[in-house]
Amino acid sequence: MATDFRSSLPNVPAPSGNSAQQYINPGQAFRGDQGASRLLGRLNRAQWEDWKARFRPYVRSLADIAQDETAPRDAARQASQSMGLAFDANQQADEQWRQGLGVSRDSRQQAADEREADVRRRAAQVSAGNQARISALDRQQAILAGGMGLSNIPDKVMDQ
Repeated sequence: MATDFRSSLPNVPAPSGNSAQQYINPGQAFRGDQGASRLLGRLNRAQWEDWKARFRPYVRSLADIAQDETAPRDAARQASQSMGLAFDANQQADEQWRQGLGVSRDSRQQAADEREADVRRRAAQVSAGNQARISALDRQQAILAGGMGLSNIPDKVMDQ
């Protein structure tokens, strides 16, 4: 089964809970000797709970993508199959174009064209598979290195 990387992060559920709606009274800073200290503690705890509710699911999703050992192989297979389907469609279109013009080929010309198309198809499939595998590995390395963290998640996902 091929992995669809475009939909991996948007499938993370929206945060539940009311940590973003928590009210902290700033007047608490003036209550007693430890008021400001207690207020800062409550603010830090609220920020931590909010981070866990909002961002932890995305971090976990990125970690799952980065640790998926089958992702490069799946991406290569999907790209190779897609390239093969594109070549099939192009070959059908060429044949229909020839038929529309009334052009016919003898068996030697047809065999030569098929050999050439087969070589091009296989080369394109291998190239597409290699590029997809490299891209998947680069994506995983960027996530692990921190270059593809929360700041690179599309705005529409983070505005939930």
